[in-house]
This record gives sequence, C-alpha cells and structure tokens, in this order.
Amino acid sequence: MRSRLLAPVFAALLAAAAAGCRPPEILPPYATGQAPEPEALLGAAAPKISALQVPVAKIRIGRAPSGNLMFLAQKPGRFSGQIQIAGHEFVSLAFNERGYTLRNVAADNLPTGFFAGPPADCAIQRLLGVPFAARELVSLVLGGAPVLAPPYEVVGQSWDPRHGHEVLRLRAPGYEQELRFAFVDGVWWPAGGTLWQRRSDGQLARMWSLLHEELHPVDGTVLPRRTRLAGPSSRRQDLVIITYAAQTVDPALGDSSAAASDDDAGWEDEDTASPPSDAEGGEGDASPPPVPGDTPPATPPAPAEAAIPPQFTLDGAGLAPRGELCR
Repeated sequence: MRSRLLAPVFAALLAAAAAGCRPPEILPPYATGQAPEPEALLGAAAPKISALQVPVAKIRIGRAPSGNLMFLAQKPGRFSGQIQIAGHEFVSLAFNERGYTLRNVAADNLPTGFFAGPPADCAIQRLLGVPFAARELVSLVLGGAPVLAPPYEVVGQSWDPRHGHEVLRLRAPGYEQELRFAFVDGVWWPAGGTLWQRRSDGQLARMWSLLHEELHPVDGTVLPRRTRLAGPSSRRQDLVIITYAAQTVDPALGDSSAAASDDDAGWEDEDTASPPSDAEGGEGDASPPPVPGDTPPATPPAPAEAAIPPQFTLDGAGLAPRGELCR
C-alpha cells in the first residue's frame, strides 16, 4: 500500500526536477502579429563584412582531438586556412576564383602531399566532411548564412522560443531550407540554417546544417563566438565545432585590384612624341585624311583581370605533388 502511495509522489518530484532543468522560453522581440517580413530577414542573411581574419581559433572535427585553426576569408569566394596540431601543420587549404591548393601533411582522410586544381568544391568536403560550396563556406565564416539560389518560395515562418530565433522556411525545386535569425542590439543577424535535398521518394535528406552561437559585436558588426557545422550524417564524429578566440574585421589584404591603370595606356607625352614621317602626314606624298565614319571604331581594351592576393594560394614546398584532388 505504501509503495502505491509513494509512486505518485516520486512521479511529481521527477516532473518538478525535469521542469527545473528546462531552460526558460525566450520571448520574441516583437508584439503579436508584428514579426519581421521575410524579405527583411533574407536581406539580413548575407555577411555585412568583406573579409575576416581569424588568427586564433580551436577546431574539433568529430571525436578527434581539437586543433588550432587560423584562416583568412574574403567574399565572395576566397579562403585560406590551416589546422595545426601541437604547433605543427596538419592540413592547409586555400581557394579562389581560379582554383584551389591543398597541403596535406598528416590528415588521414586523404594521401599526404600537395594537391592543386581548378575551382572545385570537393576539396572542402574532403577536409571538413560537409558538402559546402566555396561561396557558402566563405559566407558562413564571415558570419552569414548561405541561402538557396532562386527561384524559391517562403513556405513558413515561426519563432523558436528555445533558441530565441526567428525561423524562415524556404522551398525550391528539389530542395528545402531553414534559416535562423537572432535579434542583437535591435538588428536581425543570421544565426544558422539547414539545407535538405528532396529525394525521389519525396523524403528530405539533410545536406548540411550550421549554427552560430553567442553572437557578439565586433568592430561595427556581429559575429559568433562559436560555429557548429554538420554534414548529412547525424553521427557526432561528423560534427565540426569552431571556437573563435580572436576576429579581425576587414584586414588589409594588399592590392587586389588590377595591377596597372589603363588611363594613360597607348598615349605619348607631347614633349617626347616622335615627329610624324612623310607617311604619317608630313610633307610629300601624304595619304588623304580618312573620311569621318569610314574608319571603324577602335576596340576598347579588355579589362585587366583582378589580382588575387597571394594569401589565397599555397605552395607545395616539402610535399610530393599529387595533382588534382577532385578527379
């Protein structure tokens, strides 16, 4: 009889303990019916800075020991990063609009050596285990959240009281995406997202997810103190956690514009120009001047290709050349 009487008491105590451990719900920063418009949230998804340098960070990939990470990123698609273990280079990756270079010194998920090739996203996936495209990776390390390419439609919007996020749901042919936003100092900032691919049976298969945690002001913008990345698998060993110890916004990258201006190309100074010869309009059998309209217009010079800062290219010193990784 006593055990029967005590059972409800124990159940009530367990329920009270569980309720005490549950974090309190976070209320939305707006009144009922005053949620932000989807267009405003989508406009906030892109990073607000052009470049970021992280000289000190910790990275943990799965259950492996954490390593030291340093990287430099410049939008829309330039990145250079290195992971060190016990002060020694472990693996390095750099990519830009012309290609990628990868130095593998000790990572066991690919052969040791130096890899280089044209633009390819597989180098990122081989390194992190997450199928990010180059621009997606740069966007997220700059504090943004990659967004589905249009056309897409907004199919849902809600407030997540557990994380304190406004959640937007998008749908495009073959894909669905969830975007998360946090309200910091009166402004909406990207806080993460998840991308799913729709399989032939109609089910959604996760491609990747990311979560920016502990958003805080840094030099006029807002950046996370920690970022969690996950690929298609839900196993813990496939989770990537980056914890930032220092962040430098828009660092100097040198001259990444064209090497020379075309303003004076092809022109000579009046004091140094050679005098015209007879065939160029001097005395003698000069050719008649061309009739206006008979001479075809000069073809404008092609724009000079922008120089890529050397920070976004690696060399293969000390490593055996391995060719392309993405074949």
